[in-house]
Amino acid sequence: MVDDAVRIRVIRAILGVTSKEFASRVGVSKGVITGWEKGRYSPQRKSRVELMKICQEHKIAFLPSGYPIPLEDMFPTQETTNG
Repeated sequence: MVDDAVRIRVIRAILGVTSKEFASRVGVSKGVITGWEKGRYSPQRKSRVELMKICQEHKIAFLPSGYPIPLEDMFPTQETTNG
């Protein structure tokens, strides 16, 4: 199973932002992001909510195994046809 540290690094990599930019988006310091990514500690509830919002906004989801997958692949939209 993939841990929080890996998920945080993956989210930031997908967004293509620096740890400072990511910290600003989440509402924490750059040092907190570094701590998360190194597995020293995990995000608390408020930060997890912010991370969830970022993932929803950018359509990032994780499989139960912890690996990322675009939300479109998990919940494909159904196209309707006339006929």
